[in-house]
Amino acid sequence: MPRYALVIGIAKYDNLTNLPKAVNDAEKIAELLRELGRFDVQPLPGKLIEGENRWQVTPDKKLIGKELGQTLRTFLLEKAKGSDALIYFAGHGFEALSNTGEAKGYLATSDCNKVDGQNAIAFDDFNTLIAKSQLSSLVVLLDCCYAGSLLERSFIKSGFSVFNSKQDYSLITASRAFERAREDAEGGIFTKAILKGLAEDKADEATGEINVNDLISFISRELKQSGQEAIYMGGGRSIPLVWYPPKNLVVITQVLDECPYRGLEAFDKQHAKFFFGRQKVVNHIQQKLDLAKFVPIIGASGSGKSSVVRAGLIPQLDDSEWQVLEPIKPGFEPLIKLRGAFQQFFPGARKEKQLKDLIDNEQNNLSAILENLPSSVKLLLVVDQFEEVFTGGASQQEKQRFIDLLTQVVEITDSRLAVVITMRADFLEPCLDYPSLTQLIQTQAVFMPPLTGVDLKDTIAEPAKLQGHSVEEALLLKILEDVKQEPGFLPLLEFALTKLWDKRDRNQHQLTLEEYEKLGGLTGALNLHAENVYLYRDFEEELPTQKRTQQEKKWIERIFLRLVRTGEAEKDTRQRQPKATLLNIAGDDANQQQQLSELLDGEAGLVKGRLLVTGKDEQGKAWIDLAHEALIESWQQFAWWRQQDRDLRRLSQRLKDTRLEWVNKRQDDKYLMQGGLLAEVRDSWQQLQPHLQSPQEDEDFYQRSDAHEKDRIAELETALTESRLREKATRVDNLLTVQPLESLVLAIQAMGENLDKLPQQILAPVQNSLNKVTNKAIVSIPFHGHEYYVRSVAISSNGQTIVSGGRDGTVRLWNRQGQSLAEPLLGHKGDVSSVAISSDGQTIVSGGSDGTVRLWNLQGLPLAEPLHGHSNVVTSVAISDDGQTIVSGGEDRTVRLWNRQGQSLPEPLCGHERVVTSVAISGDGQTIVSGGRDGTV
Repeated sequence: MPRYALVIGIAKYDNLTNLPKAVNDAEKIAELLRELGRFDVQPLPGKLIEGENRWQVTPDKKLIGKELGQTLRTFLLEKAKGSDALIYFAGHGFEALSNTGEAKGYLATSDCNKVDGQNAIAFDDFNTLIAKSQLSSLVVLLDCCYAGSLLERSFIKSGFSVFNSKQDYSLITASRAFERAREDAEGGIFTKAILKGLAEDKADEATGEINVNDLISFISRELKQSGQEAIYMGGGRSIPLVWYPPKNLVVITQVLDECPYRGLEAFDKQHAKFFFGRQKVVNHIQQKLDLAKFVPIIGASGSGKSSVVRAGLIPQLDDSEWQVLEPIKPGFEPLIKLRGAFQQFFPGARKEKQLKDLIDNEQNNLSAILENLPSSVKLLLVVDQFEEVFTGGASQQEKQRFIDLLTQVVEITDSRLAVVITMRADFLEPCLDYPSLTQLIQTQAVFMPPLTGVDLKDTIAEPAKLQGHSVEEALLLKILEDVKQEPGFLPLLEFALTKLWDKRDRNQHQLTLEEYEKLGGLTGALNLHAENVYLYRDFEEELPTQKRTQQEKKWIERIFLRLVRTGEAEKDTRQRQPKATLLNIAGDDANQQQQLSELLDGEAGLVKGRLLVTGKDEQGKAWIDLAHEALIESWQQFAWWRQQDRDLRRLSQRLKDTRLEWVNKRQDDKYLMQGGLLAEVRDSWQQLQPHLQSPQEDEDFYQRSDAHEKDRIAELETALTESRLREKATRVDNLLTVQPLESLVLAIQAMGENLDKLPQQILAPVQNSLNKVTNKAIVSIPFHGHEYYVRSVAISSNGQTIVSGGRDGTVRLWNRQGQSLAEPLLGHKGDVSSVAISSDGQTIVSGGSDGTVRLWNLQGLPLAEPLHGHSNVVTSVAISDDGQTIVSGGEDRTVRLWNRQGQSLPEPLCGHERVVTSVAISGDGQTIVSGGRDGTV
């Protein structure tokens, strides 16, 4: 493919100082590109060297704006179309204010006006030409003052995303938008760094190549103490610039056995040599880092976010001025993880305490932390799996503080810290609750594109090639076809390739389609492997035979369910667990726990089977995690488990989250479970048992929460009772002068309620109101109806029903106002000597001189036939509170017991030597009292 270079060096200016060194710099670049870069070089302004039949940059000519503008247009849109292109500029650059007061950057031409930019080439116009171009690749090198304006103010705000999608590009400027480019005695220090970076000693020994990535890394180091900072923006593959003869041409013939694929695990820094296909994204992220201090990397589950950062970005930054802190995952306590990231800069107990206060205390901001960090380095903090902020169970307060601290990095001028986060795209919605985070995602996010085409082929074939193996062409085509059907296919692909490596043709050193199809293809490989690990202890054998016990399989089910956080609908995410928490599944039996530990990470365990991974936290405690989220959907058995008891598992998680927040809040009772959550846990407590992650701690927390709520309810009920009684006491006082009878009844009711509900405390207002009404109320309401004198009366417990019996042989029912409630109750043949009424006012009992006991309802209707038994006058009757037992005493010296149906219960109670004059029965119906004329009770 043709390669074209436009090399510009302007020495003469009408309104600016001349720059003779610019021509020298441009000519050195032109010569290097022509001889070693395979470029067809067009110098500007140029003159023909007759004897050599070539053009070179000349100091004798001016380059006016019209000529440069037309040359740039022709070069970008016509001459270099479809080819590799490079533009180098050495000369003046400047900024001028537009009519709206905005600063705009310009490339100075010989006839330009610095005040208004007339005849100069505006960076905005240059950018427009770049966006319109259709090149294979483009490199731009600008050695002029304020050159960074092209990237920081013009290019970044317009069409770079369109350009990025079309071709490979690298734009490098000598300085920031606000900086001047410097010269030394030989020329521009930026061009000097370019020439040194493209020198033979920087070439790859095996290929002789120096590419753009090599160059920018060298320039960044070279200009570190120069007073100006080169700015870089790039996308796509790293573009080769020059080639030297290889010093050590190596042909890889060695066949290596180390598997170059990662299964379900992310690529890490130590696996960078096997990481292919994502250079364009890595360059895009690095370009963002050069311009911003907070870069979110957003992608679907299984799109390779973690690998891009850990095996792509971090190794690439190792050759620059960046110092990358140990990546963190937020987990349940994100602030503790953040503290761990900065721990190395706060040695000793006193400094450690200071760091804790700086992070936990909301009065402090991020700048207070950065003041304690070394000023000589640029630091990068990587927060992997950022969605754990929302799924890990951290309190709302801790989530807010963590996000606030991270996003404050963009508010700090010249911050030494930058932050990169990786997050699943399906967690964008929770981010909307945090405006600072939302804004940064909208303006700074790098969205993971699908892996396709040549990049996907490289991901499959290049790692094997490094190990001296090949991928059968038919297999490559089949995989490329299969991935189209599987969103988030990368982990499935890596796992299938890992299994294929184990089954590779060791004679031909090749991965084959035949073995791929035996594994079940892209999705079948993981499901088949997981099922084998679940069912067999010797899962690594071709034909495993050692079946796992039912206990082991049940444990595996519970382990995997503990390692996911059950979300709404079917949206589940993995959650790392301390190994000690998982061992709770086996209960308290030490032998059982040992067996479970072996199942987790022993020789035939789940870690060895590559379904789980393990490690240690900052305190040295072991943790267990799913090898990858791909297991959640791709292992069919696991997917079925997740559908069972989802509501109970979510309830268990809520219980755990609340308990951990309570612990975090120093066990303050106001953070105990309460309300709806406590009611749900109480109703489902037995069913929850298998799903509790820390059974003893969860049960203790539940019991404490339950007791606390009962105490609160009792206190509330007491307060309500007191309030109600005080209100009644006030009403007693108000009614005393106008309705004394109502006042008296209410006072008696209030005292009864007080004795029943608050027996340990007689409220003063209740006591005082009763005393007042009994001292002052004089109430007399005569009830007329009996034709002769009344022998006996009774009143219901609520004071609403009055019963009377008289010499006229009738029983009468009245309300408190003296009104008759029913027709007179007729039946006795002679006097009615005694009456009684049940507590609920529904049953009336009467006894008469005719020797009978009679039962009536409130409507005056008989409830049973007359009760015969006494041989003489019935002198007294009584009825139990529940209305089920009736007692009577008579002149025949006996006491008799009856049920409500009128049946005699035991034999007559004999003992009195004379007439029984009075009987009574306890509220529970268990004790009877009688008194007689013989003077005995």
